[in-house]
Amino acid sequence: MKPSWESFREPGAERLWETFLRPLAIELRSCATEFAEQAVARVQHEMPLLFPDPQSVKENVVSTAASLRNVADLLDIGGDPREAELSAPTRAVARAGVNRQIPLASLMRFYRVTHELLWQWMWDRITSTGADQAQQAATLRLATSWMFGYVDAAQNRAEEAYESEREVWLRNAAAARTGAIEEILTQRERDPQRASKRLRYDVNRHHVGAVAWLETVDGDVDAQSVLSEALTTVSHGVGGETTLIHPAGSLVAFGWFSRQSSFGTADLDAPALKLAAGVRVGIGEPGFGLKAFRCSHLEASNARRVAALLVASGGTVTRYRDVAVAALASCNAELAEAFVHRVLGPLAADDEATFRVASTLSVYLQENRSRTRAARRLTVHPNTVSYRVDQAQTILGRSIDTDSIDLAVALALLPTLPGLTRQL
Repeated sequence: MKPSWESFREPGAERLWETFLRPLAIELRSCATEFAEQAVARVQHEMPLLFPDPQSVKENVVSTAASLRNVADLLDIGGDPREAELSAPTRAVARAGVNRQIPLASLMRFYRVTHELLWQWMWDRITSTGADQAQQAATLRLATSWMFGYVDAAQNRAEEAYESEREVWLRNAAAARTGAIEEILTQRERDPQRASKRLRYDVNRHHVGAVAWLETVDGDVDAQSVLSEALTTVSHGVGGETTLIHPAGSLVAFGWFSRQSSFGTADLDAPALKLAAGVRVGIGEPGFGLKAFRCSHLEASNARRVAALLVASGGTVTRYRDVAVAALASCNAELAEAFVHRVLGPLAADDEATFRVASTLSVYLQENRSRTRAARRLTVHPNTVSYRVDQAQTILGRSIDTDSIDLAVALALLPTLPGLTRQL
């Protein structure tokens, strides 16, 4: 393979590129995510306000890793660094930065930090080879020239993407809608008519709030298009007549579904939704008017939070109604974790057999101590339910009639225990 960058084609330079720089490209490609985590951790330490939640951290790791893989791919083929293109995740973070009103200078800090870390990494690798000093010096000159060319081009394109997105954002209704949503959710906007006008969405209707998210996104997939499609599918599934979708980051979107008539339990329970791979959705409870617009969104956000805490995925859609107790009781991770261990004791042990016994007891209590209904939900024999309930009492060392409210809450929190522990 012949490099296309002219400096790599100069006498002796091609051999240095082939011998020292291409192997670095291969190594960088394999450790891009780990490298990105280091860069994001450093920027997060310097500017914590840029990372309001774990999702924003994840978005920037994905974006930085994609940029590093671009560096590796271009260096591997000896490409012209001035032809660097932005990856889809990086463009998405630029859009999210505009929507969150993050200054361009703060976003550019990522490039400077990553460039510094990457250059130090390359320096260490090049100077640790068995090459003589003349070869090392020549290789470092090549790498320096190439890296500065790449970073200059990438920064220019990132600035262009940011400014272009900002112009669009300032021109269209997205800015007004973002402000309206924020003021409604923080209760600064209390006038339904004014809120409807600002949103271009009638709040004087029955609403269901939802939050859709992706943990990761592959390649050049447009995450917001995927999330928008998912929320539209959910809206149709529950019988929504009007849908409001609002991007909340590169991998998150908020949604509201409304109609003139009220949503019933059957509307939210019935749909078997087929969503794109990797999409998760949290759904709040239905209600009417401006208060429901806010409350159902908060419920959906808490359903998402609990879904992230669960031992295993609870499915594509998490309804707040199904996790309300866990959501309310887990706002403080440290207190929730201590509560579970205090109430359940050895029944909170981290093994599959004990967890199965505890889960059976939880369903048994939810079904008003009917072993028949519990068995139907668990698809086991009623005698199995009785046996496991007896086991649970033995492990607890007391009757389940003692402190029954505390017991029910602790059992509802138990599936979130690993997630809660990770937050400590």
